[in-house]
Amino acid sequence: MRTQIIAALFRGTSPLIVMAAASAQPASAQVAETRIAFAIAPGALSTALAQYAEQAKVQLIYTPALAAGRKSTGIKGQFSPREALARLLAGTGIAVQQVDRGVFMLSGAQGEADEAGEGRSSASTDERPQDIIVTGSYIHGAPPTASPTKVVTRSDIERGGYSSVAQALQAMPGNFGGMATEQSALTYADRSGSNTTLASGVNLRGLGPQATLVLVNGRRVAGSGMMGDFADISSIPMSALDRVEIITDGASALYGSDAVAGVVNIILKEDFDGLEMRLRGGTVTQGHARELQFSQTAGKSWGSGSLLLSYEYQRRVALRSADRAYARSADSRPFGGTDRRYPYSSPGNVLGFDESGALVPTYAIPAGQDGTGLTADDFLAGEANLENFREGTDLSPDQKRHSLYARVSQSLTDAIQLFAEGRFSHRKFSSLTSGYATILSVTDANPWFVSPTGASSDLIGYAFTQELGPVRSAGTARSYALTGGLEAELGADWKLSSYLAYAAQRDRNRTDQLANEYLLAEALGSIADDPASAFSAQRDGYFNPYGDGNANSRALLQAISGYSDYESRSNILTADMVADGSLFSLPGGSVKLAVGANYRRERFHSQAVDFIFSPTPAAGKPADYSRSIWAGFAELAVPLFGPDNARAGFQQLDFSAAVRAERYDDFGSTANPKFSLRWAPVNGMAIRATWGTSFRAPNLRELGAPETANLRIATNEAGNSVVVIQRSGGNTGLSPEKAKSWTVGLDLTPSSLAGLTASLTAFRTIFSGRISNVVQQNFSSALTDPIYAPFVRWVSPGTSADDLAFVEELLSRSGTSNPYPVESIAAVVDARYVNTGRVDVAGGDFDINYVFERGSNRFNIGVGATYLERWREQVTPDSPAVDRRNVAGRPVAFKGRMTMGWARGPFDTQIALNHVDAYHDEAGKRIKAWNTVDMRIAYKSKASTGIASGFTISLAAQNLFDKAPPFYDSTAGAGYDGANADATGRFIALEIARRW
Repeated sequence: MRTQIIAALFRGTSPLIVMAAASAQPASAQVAETRIAFAIAPGALSTALAQYAEQAKVQLIYTPALAAGRKSTGIKGQFSPREALARLLAGTGIAVQQVDRGVFMLSGAQGEADEAGEGRSSASTDERPQDIIVTGSYIHGAPPTASPTKVVTRSDIERGGYSSVAQALQAMPGNFGGMATEQSALTYADRSGSNTTLASGVNLRGLGPQATLVLVNGRRVAGSGMMGDFADISSIPMSALDRVEIITDGASALYGSDAVAGVVNIILKEDFDGLEMRLRGGTVTQGHARELQFSQTAGKSWGSGSLLLSYEYQRRVALRSADRAYARSADSRPFGGTDRRYPYSSPGNVLGFDESGALVPTYAIPAGQDGTGLTADDFLAGEANLENFREGTDLSPDQKRHSLYARVSQSLTDAIQLFAEGRFSHRKFSSLTSGYATILSVTDANPWFVSPTGASSDLIGYAFTQELGPVRSAGTARSYALTGGLEAELGADWKLSSYLAYAAQRDRNRTDQLANEYLLAEALGSIADDPASAFSAQRDGYFNPYGDGNANSRALLQAISGYSDYESRSNILTADMVADGSLFSLPGGSVKLAVGANYRRERFHSQAVDFIFSPTPAAGKPADYSRSIWAGFAELAVPLFGPDNARAGFQQLDFSAAVRAERYDDFGSTANPKFSLRWAPVNGMAIRATWGTSFRAPNLRELGAPETANLRIATNEAGNSVVVIQRSGGNTGLSPEKAKSWTVGLDLTPSSLAGLTASLTAFRTIFSGRISNVVQQNFSSALTDPIYAPFVRWVSPGTSADDLAFVEELLSRSGTSNPYPVESIAAVVDARYVNTGRVDVAGGDFDINYVFERGSNRFNIGVGATYLERWREQVTPDSPAVDRRNVAGRPVAFKGRMTMGWARGPFDTQIALNHVDAYHDEAGKRIKAWNTVDMRIAYKSKASTGIASGFTISLAAQNLFDKAPPFYDSTAGAGYDGANADATGRFIALEIARRW
C-alpha cells in the first residue's frame, strides 16, 4: 500500500539515503552494536515501535496495517538496537530487514488469520519488504529516485525549534523568502503584491511560489492569494505532520502543472494509537511578538483499520516596527541610509511646482495649532514637514489559527483498503501599514481656507496617520479538503490506487482606516454636497486641513472614512487512478510500470467592493473562472544491474522514464517527459542524473480577467505626448510557461566511515515564456524603451483602414468612450498578461551528515548549503539577460545551515548556525553577511509508568544571540531586506508534551 511510517531518527541522516529502501547493505554498513537503555511499556505495537525508534535513534519503515491491532509486551533494560527490536517483535512473525545504516524495514506476508481473530493477516518469515511509494515516483518498491530528494521529518522540525511547517521550509537554504511570506509582504520586498492574506508559501530556487508544486498527502491543494496561484502551508497543523518530502527538480512528467522548481509533499499521519498533548509558549526578548500553540491528537488502530483526529490552535502577536530601531523610522540616516520621510504629512505642506515641473513643498503648515486661527504669515516658507510613515506599522501580523485533521481507514479484505480524510483550517489575521496619505485640493469654499500666497486654491500634501491611524488590513483565510479513496492488490504484484478529492480556499480581506476621496472632497468644499452620499458638509461640518492632527472631530473623521473589501474563492476537484506493477524480469531485476489518469476541475471566483472614490460603496464586477483538465501519465523503471548480476563497476544501474500529457479546455495541450539514471559503481557511492521538461499553466485570472481598453496619454521618443490605447486584463492567448531542468548528483555512504553520508547536486533550470504584465508595471516607458517594442503596435487610423477597424473594434468591445478624434490615436500598448520573461538558474546543493557514538553518547554533525552560480533574468524578449543574484529583494548566491547535536539517555540538544552571504542593494552598496544561531534542549522521560511516562519538555531559542539583520536602505524604510532576513530577533519558546 502507499502508506509509509518513518519513525525517529538519525536526525542528521541524508534524506536520499533515508528513502533508499531498495536493497540491503553489507554487514560492514550496519549500525554499531552499542547497548542502549530501553524503557518501553506494554501496549499497542505501533506505539511501542514509535518509542523504540526514538530511543534507538533509528528509522523504521512499515505500513500502518502491519502494526494495527497488534500488542507488544514491551522491554526494559540494556540491549543493542537489533536485539531490542527482536524482543519487541517476538511472536509477531514480523520480519526485519536492514536497508541502510540505521534504517530498518518491517514486513509480513498476507493470507493467514490473525491470532486475535480480528481478520488481519498474520506475519510470516517472508523477508520480502512491503512495497512503498516515495515522492518522485508512482511505482511501489521502485529503486531510489535519481531526483535530488530531501526528507524533513517532524522530529527534524522540532529539533530545529520551529513551531510550524512553514517556518521549517522557509528556513531551508534552497528556499527564497522574497515572495509569499509575512515579512516580505509587510516590508514590500514581495513585488507581486498578491499576498493580501499574509499566507506562507514555498519558493524553491526563487522561481516564485507558483512554480513550486505543494501537495498534501500527494494531492493538490486550493490556491491562495489574489491570483489563487500558490499554496498556503500555514494551514497545516504540526500536530498531524509525519514528514515532508521535497524534490528539487522539474517533475511535471509525474505531477503536471507548477512542478517547475520542484515538489513539496507534506505527508500527514496515517494512524496513531493513544493520546498526545502539546503546549508551546514563546516570546521575543525585545518587543511585543508572542506565540501560544496548543494541540491534541487522538487515535485508535484495530485489526483492519484505524482512526485519527488532530486539532491545533495557534495565537501569534504582531512584531511592531517600533520594536526594532532600524525599522521604527523612515529616516535611516543614523544607520548610514537615506531620509525617506515624505512631505505628505500632518501638519501638511502647501505644494507647488519647481522649475522642472515637479510637485514639491513650498510652505510648511506650522505645528502646535488647530488650524482655526492661521494667517498667511504663519506659514513657513521654504520648509517642509516630513512624515515618518513607519509610525504604528507592523513587521509581522497578529494571527489566530484553528486547524483540524481527521483520517479513517478500513480494510474490506486482505486486498482492498478504503480510506477517507479531511482537513479544515481557519486563520484570522490583522496588520498595520503606513497611514493614508494624499494630496488635498483646497479652495476658498472651505471655511478654514488660508493661502500663504493669497491664491484662491492650494494643493496640500497631507497624511491621516494621526487622525485615522495606520491603515489596517484584516480578514480570514479558510481552507478545506476532503478525500476518499481505495488501495487494492490486483494480483501478480500489481496494485491500484484511486481517490476523489475536493479542496477549497476562501480568503477575505478588508483594508480600512482610509479616507474616502469623494467624501473628503465634499468635506473640503471642493465639490458640492452629493445627495447620493451619506455625508453633508453643511450638516456634518467641513474638514480642516491646517491643523496638526487634532483639528477634526471623531464624528467627522468617521464620516469621511473609506475601505476596500476583497474576497476570493478557489477550489479544485480531482479524480485520480494509478496502477503499477511488474512487466517482466531482467537480470538486474523486475521492469516495473505505472500508468494512470487524472481529471481536475479548477475554479476561481473573486469580488471586490471599494468605498474610496465614490459616494456609496461600489461593487466591482464579479469574476468567475473555471476550467477542466484531463491527464494521462506513465512511468517505467528498468533495473539494468542489480544484486543478481552486479559486477565490477556496476553494483547497481537503474534507468527510469516518465511522461505526462495534459489537456486544458481553455488553452490547449502540453506533454512533458523526464529521464533519470542512477549508477552505483561500488557499494557506498551512487551517481545520478535527471533531465526533463516542466510547465506552469496560466492561472485562471491571468487567462480570464476581463480585458479593458483605456485611452491614455504617453510620451513618445520625440518627447511628444500622444494618445494611445492601453489594453489591460487577462489574455486568452496565453501559453504555458515552459522549463527545461537538468541535475547531476553524487551520493556517498562509505562503509569505512560508518555514519557518514554526503550528497552533492548540480542543477540548472531554464524557465521561459514567463507570464507577466510587465508593460503595465512600466507604462511610462512603453513608447521609449526598446525592450517593450514587442508589445507596442503603432497605428495610423487616419490613413489605414485596417488600423481604423482594429482601433474601433477594441474601443467598442470594451465600451470605452473616446473624447479624442480616432485619427489621433498613435499606438496600441498591450499591457495585458503576456508570455514574456525568461529566467536561467544554475547552481549546486550540498549536504553532509555524520552520526557517531561514543559510549552512551550519540553525536550528529550536518552541513547543508545552496550556491547559485547564476540567476539570470530577461524581462522581455528584446531586453538583455541580467544576473539578479546578490541584489536586495532577490536570491542571495550562498546560504547554508550547520547543525551539531548530542543525545544521551533522556537528554537531546541541537545547535544550528545559519548563514546568509553578503550581497548589495540596487545602488551597489554592500549588505553584510548575516549569521544567526539556534539552539534547542529537550528532556524526554524514560519512565514507562506513572505521570512522568511519555513526558517531554524542551526549550528552544531561535537567533540565540539576538543578531539584528544587516542594514538595508530600503525604499519602504524598513531598514532590512524582508526577502533575505528576518526582524524577529531572539525568540525563546518552551514546549511541554505528553503521550499516553
